[in-house]
Amino acid sequence: MTIPTDFLTFFFLFYCVLYNLFLCLCFLVFQLFFRRRKAASKGMAATDSVKEPPIITVMIPALNEEKVLKETVQRLLALPYPGRLEILIIDDNSDDDTAAIADRLSLASERVYILRRGPSCSRCGKGDTLNHGFSHLLASFPKRDRENWVIGVFDADGRAMEQDLLAEAGRTFSDDSVAAAQCGVRIRNGHHLLAALQDVEFATFSFITQTVRDRTSGAVALGGNGQFIRAAVLDRLNQEGGCWDVSALTEDLDIGIRIHLAGGRIRFINRWVGQEGVESFKALFKQRHRWAWGTLQVFLKYLLSGRIMTAKISLVKKLDLHYYLSFWIVPFVVLFSFLLSLLDLAGILKITNTFGVAFLLANSFSFIPMMVLGLAWAKVPTHKILYLVPLAVIYAYHWIPVLLAGLVSILTHRQPHWVKTKRYAVVEMSTEKETIAVEVIAK
Repeated sequence: MTIPTDFLTFFFLFYCVLYNLFLCLCFLVFQLFFRRRKAASKGMAATDSVKEPPIITVMIPALNEEKVLKETVQRLLALPYPGRLEILIIDDNSDDDTAAIADRLSLASERVYILRRGPSCSRCGKGDTLNHGFSHLLASFPKRDRENWVIGVFDADGRAMEQDLLAEAGRTFSDDSVAAAQCGVRIRNGHHLLAALQDVEFATFSFITQTVRDRTSGAVALGGNGQFIRAAVLDRLNQEGGCWDVSALTEDLDIGIRIHLAGGRIRFINRWVGQEGVESFKALFKQRHRWAWGTLQVFLKYLLSGRIMTAKISLVKKLDLHYYLSFWIVPFVVLFSFLLSLLDLAGILKITNTFGVAFLLANSFSFIPMMVLGLAWAKVPTHKILYLVPLAVIYAYHWIPVLLAGLVSILTHRQPHWVKTKRYAVVEMSTEKETIAVEVIAK
């Protein structure tokens, strides 16, 4: 039996190679252009009239976060911001020292508030925790101008890595058309190889695609860490049945899609926030299984149902939303290609392809230029790039078993459940060129 595989070559050519090339070229053009424009306008801002900066309230869901909570809150409080910054720690019925740490932080600063969730309403997932937190804020500040109020979401290990992060967020929301914004993410414990490979994902695929989407289709995705949403937008979503979907395992992706479908504009903030990467394959599988499962939930809910295509948004945004919500198909096509190759080697069937070996290799490794570009732009040393990129190519295949597990969970109608990510108590020591992460023993 002979099977022609030209269709697979065309799939990878259009779905991966050409799109990756488009991302790289756009990223370079946009970064160089906007850097020059920023330099040209430097010094003019002082003469411009500046709108009153919005109030930023950062919500931090905290379930057993004694290892990381204190450092995260202190880092946020230390960031310069011309407006008012508040932090709401939402203690999700922790059974470690989280509550006591939150108390001490609140006593030390009048800008830190605490919301305690009792046993009867806690540990129902991040979306439920955030909904409770936002309802608490609305009740606490009923007369506050919600158009000039921004709600941030940081993980308990989500420490700002750039001093002007909040100031840039405030400037972003000075544009009344902006409904939400997302900043970039870096992995802090890069001394651990597995965590360093996760950093490659965030510093390349996420950062480059978000940058390009911000300037082209506008289909910027919201993440769970370093997320900002205008309070008025959340209030409207709340009146429509809730802000964050409590059944969504990727509540961040879900609410971002809902904002897009409602005609909201989401911007990408070209700044970094740090978080811990997992340091074991078991923990990685649990985390990514939840992400894959949640992505498939969103795919079924918004794309396969046709809600995106019928939404009153631009065609370009519709196409881009379809692209990145269906990207999970790629690992399955890769797996199918591997199976065909194995069957061909075993003599069970014969595959043919009219394209040359060089063309097939270009398809197979089309992500490498984007990896190199993203890591170089993130100022990762050259010697690290040389060994991280080949390992990252291999590491990327973990998405095949993870997505298979997610698909099984969807097909068997398993009840979605939240799995908390392990913390390692990582602190950073800044140098002139990079951030070095050192693991310490938590007291």
